[in-house]
Amino acid sequence: MLNPIGSNLYSGGSTWADLAMHLSLITNFSERGLSLLESSPIYSGVKLNYPFLMDFISSIFLKSGFSLRLSLIIPSLIMLAGVIILIYALSYKMTKSKVGSFFVPFLFFFNGSIFGVYYFWQDKMASSHSLFSFLNNMQKEYAHLADYNIRFSNIIADYILPQRAIILGLLIGIASIYFLWQYFDQRRKKDLLKAAFLISILPLAHVHSFAAISMASVFLSVIDIFIARGYRRRTLKNWIQFFLIIIIISTPQLLLISPIDKSNFIRIYLGWMRDPNESILWFWIKNLSPHLFIFFLSFLIAPRKIRNFFLPFFLVFILTNIIIFQPHNYDNMKIMLYTFLLSCILTVFLLDYIIKKLSKKAVFLILPLLISLTLSGFLSVYRETYVSWQMFSREDVDLARFVKENTAKNSLFLTSDQHNNPIPTLGGRGIIMGYRG
Repeated sequence: MLNPIGSNLYSGGSTWADLAMHLSLITNFSERGLSLLESSPIYSGVKLNYPFLMDFISSIFLKSGFSLRLSLIIPSLIMLAGVIILIYALSYKMTKSKVGSFFVPFLFFFNGSIFGVYYFWQDKMASSHSLFSFLNNMQKEYAHLADYNIRFSNIIADYILPQRAIILGLLIGIASIYFLWQYFDQRRKKDLLKAAFLISILPLAHVHSFAAISMASVFLSVIDIFIARGYRRRTLKNWIQFFLIIIIISTPQLLLISPIDKSNFIRIYLGWMRDPNESILWFWIKNLSPHLFIFFLSFLIAPRKIRNFFLPFFLVFILTNIIIFQPHNYDNMKIMLYTFLLSCILTVFLLDYIIKKLSKKAVFLILPLLISLTLSGFLSVYRETYVSWQMFSREDVDLARFVKENTAKNSLFLTSDQHNNPIPTLGGRGIIMGYRG
């Protein structure tokens, strides 16, 4: 991110588009403080309606003397390390398998449909390049192919790198699921209340994580009350307290960042991003193969308590195939990610089952299985290591420095609507209107 090449600054892979908005928030928070909440840095007069906590944390690093580049990278790396540890911890807590849980972060972060590998090989054969040369000159992200309507894209390439808010969202979200499972498994009320507190602070971190886990919690509470039998009244009280904590703490946050115009937000559309003339089944076979089949087998093998805990997250996935929760259909995937994570954890039971049945020979089945689940994702992530575009020229950097040194912090500039304009991104000043998307 902001990689210096010569006298210019370049994006880190897919960060080229989203990074400009994050930079605008970080530099404007650093220059203007919390007054930024009253007026978006790229849309004058309209309150900020983006979950800003991750960028606010980076602004603290910037204000403390770190470079803008390190202010982006340091908190991201620290939190990502935490996310990986939490994924392993949650998986081990649910499955009691150290070996199987080791693979779960790989299955989650290197996701991608096997159809992407097929199209990769087609393009390679049609080119004049050797395999090594083609790998280092890929023009497509093979886990996200719009031409073939493959949309359930790689989490690193399309989320972790460009969409910084999701890193903090995953950190808090997975921690809350960890405590939800602790409660569901051991019936300790304090675990449920810990989960409630973590969920309640999600809106300013990542609204989609808040939506996903809140909806799953509603379904989980119904299941928990239903299976409680002899102590349903106590279980009902626990869940009432749980939801009261979430409502009391999260409501002010949601009001703070709620957009004024909500007319184009929630709407019905069957099949998420399928084409109107495309069947939902074929769409998901294209987007989640071989995952769908492996997840289904894993679900059948998993213990009943695990299946009961997974079911609420699967119901959330069903909802995202019926309801679009924001203006862009694609963003529903942010809600689906938690279902996908729990599905990856379910896979541990299948891996353990194969190991028990085949012993040392299991490697000949497990290795191809893991490759089929991650190869397309690996291609996308590998491409990110060399894809880069210029974000700012030397002149852009000099202009931003001049603006910071010679204009008041509350100055307002009239600019073009290019997304990487140096005034809001590097100069920390507000503009009339920037990138319209």
